[in-house]
Parts: sequence; C-alpha cells; structure tokens
Amino acid sequence: MKTNLKEKIIFALLLIGGIAAIFMPNYKKHPKVLRSEFLLQELNKKERYISADELAKSLIEKDPSIILIDVRSKEDYGHFTLDGAINVPMEDLLKDDYLGYLDQDVYKTVLFSNGTSLADEAWMIMKSHAYEGNYVLKGGLNNWFKTIIDPQKPSEIAEMPEREAYEFRRGASMFFTGVSAGGVGSSGAAPKKAKAAPRPMVKRKKKAVSGGCG
Repeated sequence: MKTNLKEKIIFALLLIGGIAAIFMPNYKKHPKVLRSEFLLQELNKKERYISADELAKSLIEKDPSIILIDVRSKEDYGHFTLDGAINVPMEDLLKDDYLGYLDQDVYKTVLFSNGTSLADEAWMIMKSHAYEGNYVLKGGLNNWFKTIIDPQKPSEIAEMPEREAYEFRRGASMFFTGVSAGGVGSSGAAPKKAKAAPRPMVKRKKKAVSGGCG
C-alpha cells in the first residue's frame, strides 16, 4: 500500500510538471495532446525504463539506434555526462532545434538526469506531445556510477547470476573508464571522454494518436 501511495504521489507531481511545461517560454501546443488519464496509464508502465546494464550493453556493442539525451543543466552537463550524450536542458526541451531528436521513430532515445525524476518529467512532456521512441535511464547517473562504474563485488556465497552480473559490470567499467572496477573511487570521478558528434536528426513519420485529444 505504501509503495502504491508513493507511486501515485510521484505520478501526480510528474503530471503537474507536465502541465507546468505548457507555460514554458518555448512551448508550442501540439495539435494532438494526449488525455491525462492516458498519460497516467503510460506512467504505470515500466517499459519506459532502460536499466544501467541494458544501456551499458548497448553502448559497448555500439548499437547505432541509441541516442543519449542529458536533460540536466548545461553546467551539470559540462561537469560530466555519458559519452556521446546531447544536452537538452528542461527549459529547452520544446525548442524546434531538438524536435528532430525527440520527435522521431528511428532511434531509441534515452533520457537521463542525476536520478530518475527529472528525466521522468521530460519523458512525460514528450509523451504528452505524442512523441514515441523515448526511454528513461532507471536511476540516472547516480545508479550508473553505482552499478556500472564502481560495482560492488558480490559475497563469496552469491549465486551465479549475481556473479555473472558483476563480471559484466567489471568489464563495462573498464570499457567506459579505462581503469578496473574499484579503481574509480567512491567519488565516482571517472575520466570524462570526448563527446561524439550528434547523429543526423531524422523527423519521424507522424502516426495516428491513441488516447484521445484533450
């Protein structure tokens, strides 16, 4: 019961955040804005999340369908971000400059912030405008560091799946930082890599919108 109440509170806050986005300076009303009831149904679906392990695997395999979107401030982005990520701060989210990344159905766009809530809010704004192909990095950068960059070694009595997960994360840590797991330090001060050039923007083909108009 407590978990359900907590989730409802989070959903309500996200909904309020999405409504507040309407008053953002660069807001342009989409011709078909989804109903709030439909959005709440979508928020209840866990499929919008991608785990740190899933993202690490995709990046290691150089999956060309992945686009990383850092929705934090320019200052935070400048301090550290994931390699190849494009910075789209929340206040710029609805600018025409970025619609080619967020309003398309060619790539798998992964939104992330320090935790989950800010990226979740960005996802909801995109969803309310009927944009598809957007996902949220579960736990954000905080969980990325904890899980991938500096993974905790399992106990000696840990079962095989946990051991295998650790070995993957250990290798992933080496891939992303150039140092072995445990060598990064508790501060998470992994070296920052040069960011790759942004992919060409592809305007998605508009689809029929489900959920009704509001």
